[in-house]
Amino acid sequence: MRTDSGTVMKLSTAELAHLAPRLRPYLRSSDPTWPDIVDAADWLRHDLGVSKSLWGEACLAMGREKAAVALAIVSAKPAEHFRTTPGGYFHGMVAKAKTGELHLNRTIWGLRDAVGPGRRDRQGREGDRP
Repeated sequence: MRTDSGTVMKLSTAELAHLAPRLRPYLRSSDPTWPDIVDAADWLRHDLGVSKSLWGEACLAMGREKAAVALAIVSAKPAEHFRTTPGGYFHGMVAKAKTGELHLNRTIWGLRDAVGPGRRDRQGREGDRP
């Protein structure tokens, strides 16, 4: 769900592009909107081996913006993280979303921690956990 401040799950488009650099080449602007992020994720899915039908399932199960966030998260993981393929991992995320067991907020915090402590948002504020 998007808030009035333009964030999804307290995540700005700029922060998502920072956390998931493989998304950047598909962005049409250096200041992307959420529709730009969704479009970029739809292109990125090809690189990750995610079928159009699985992408559609993800969009229905999570909503387009959260599906884009989930795909961006998959793109940020190293290859050795996956037991099978990035597409298989994303399939598992979609299955969890359908049963209400997917917790993207936790994964986002883990990705933030991996990128490094002391990160700052676009306004220069240091990020805090809720």
